[in-house]
Amino acid sequence: MMRITQQMLTQNVTNQMNRNLTRLERANEEVSTGKRINKPSDDPMGTEKSLKLSSELENNVQFERNADYAQSWLEVTEQSLSSVSNLLQRANEVGLQGANGINSPDELNNLGKEIDQLRDELENLANTKLDGKYIFNGQKTDQPIEISQNGDIMYDDQPLKQRLSPFSSMTINVHAGDVFGGENNLFKSLDDLSRALKSGDKSGLSDVIGRIEKGSDQVLNKWTSLGAKQSRVESLSQRLKEENVSLQKLVSKNEDVDIAEAIMKLKSEESVYQASLASSAKIIQPSLMDFLR
Repeated sequence: MMRITQQMLTQNVTNQMNRNLTRLERANEEVSTGKRINKPSDDPMGTEKSLKLSSELENNVQFERNADYAQSWLEVTEQSLSSVSNLLQRANEVGLQGANGINSPDELNNLGKEIDQLRDELENLANTKLDGKYIFNGQKTDQPIEISQNGDIMYDDQPLKQRLSPFSSMTINVHAGDVFGGENNLFKSLDDLSRALKSGDKSGLSDVIGRIEKGSDQVLNKWTSLGAKQSRVESLSQRLKEENVSLQKLVSKNEDVDIAEAIMKLKSEESVYQASLASSAKIIQPSLMDFLR
């Protein structure tokens, strides 16, 4: 039969007090942080689950940012195309006004000067920027489009893509050639319209007005195509927001504690610890002097 010594008794009591203190500290930590997992050892499997959920949430949040940026880019592009469309409409009106045959040379010259102003405005629209980036210059968003005196344009025609999910990306840009260049070069059309007005060339006016109208159709086609992209991005952005809320709830459910329950647990552990202190004091109270009496 094993003999129970005072040292063994004291050691057992101390060990039990330490276990009670550890449970008290954990209960206090749960109440303080509001979480049941504060370090991996609290729940290894729960920690692994939280890491996976947090990683998925982080990726989704980035995709949401990408979608918001794509939406902003498409909105600015739409606004710019709207302005280009309005500008061409005004150019067409000026051209028709000059072709009516009742204008004096000075009036025609003034109409030509208005077209020159519209051309300058068109150049500004071609170099529209969002967040310091040129929206119509393909992937070279840090460089403006080069527009020569004769209307030729130098631009990058590479697609600018934005990743919106792990499996898909979207081209969000419209390059300058599709809007301002090609067979219906808007700058050359405005230059020709200005010259025809200033010179009173009625036959030239008829031809260039037709080109302006084709240019308007060119811009309208690109403008219309943006609508489908905007709808897709808006729908995807909303879905990502909903997924992020669901993931946040799952993380919370996995990590967080029921505060009311945690407080009750803390009170219970405090009582247990206080009781163990009281009982331990009585058990380990005897000293050497007690045995020598």
